[in-house]
Amino acid sequence: MKPSTIPFSIPIQNRSLNPINSPMARAYFFDLPVYRLAEDRYYKERDEHIDTIVFQIGTPHEDHLRDLERQNPHASDMIRDHLQRTYGGCWRFNEIIGYIRLHFLGSQVRGEYFAVKRDRLRRTRTRLLEFRTWKLAPEVQINPPYSTADVIAAIRTYIEDCKREIPRRFIDTSTFEAMAPFLNWNALFRGSLK
Repeated sequence: MKPSTIPFSIPIQNRSLNPINSPMARAYFFDLPVYRLAEDRYYKERDEHIDTIVFQIGTPHEDHLRDLERQNPHASDMIRDHLQRTYGGCWRFNEIIGYIRLHFLGSQVRGEYFAVKRDRLRRTRTRLLEFRTWKLAPEVQINPPYSTADVIAAIRTYIEDCKREIPRRFIDTSTFEAMAPFLNWNALFRGSLK
């Protein structure tokens, strides 16, 4: 028996497990990135790391190097640029360690969790995301009459529950919150019930 395949994916032996053929595939509506840490904390740690190297903090040369930078603020631009890139680059996208894939299942909001398989998560550009669980937090029930306000409230409740499940991580909801007011959540939800 020849396995079915998904483009750019591993072969799947059982067609019912293939996400493209699954009726659940139509119910996915948003992927939330999960970051190793919040953006402001990342840049604070990166700047501290760079200053430690540029100013040789803790050595007798520290004060002299700080004076040199005050006299010529652009003297260390090249080394700072190099250190920013080698530290891990910009925060957005480079610090993602997982995704929560939100979907409706019947009258519930759920989220599958895909995360990096590592014992310790460090800043890096090489990560492989693996499926972790069918639902990160307990599902949230959406009760009739299924208004747009009811649906969006259930989704936001589920996202808050996910934040409690992975407390040391940062779930970026900025894109979701920017688009949420403009979607007809009622129609999207009712479409998933069919």
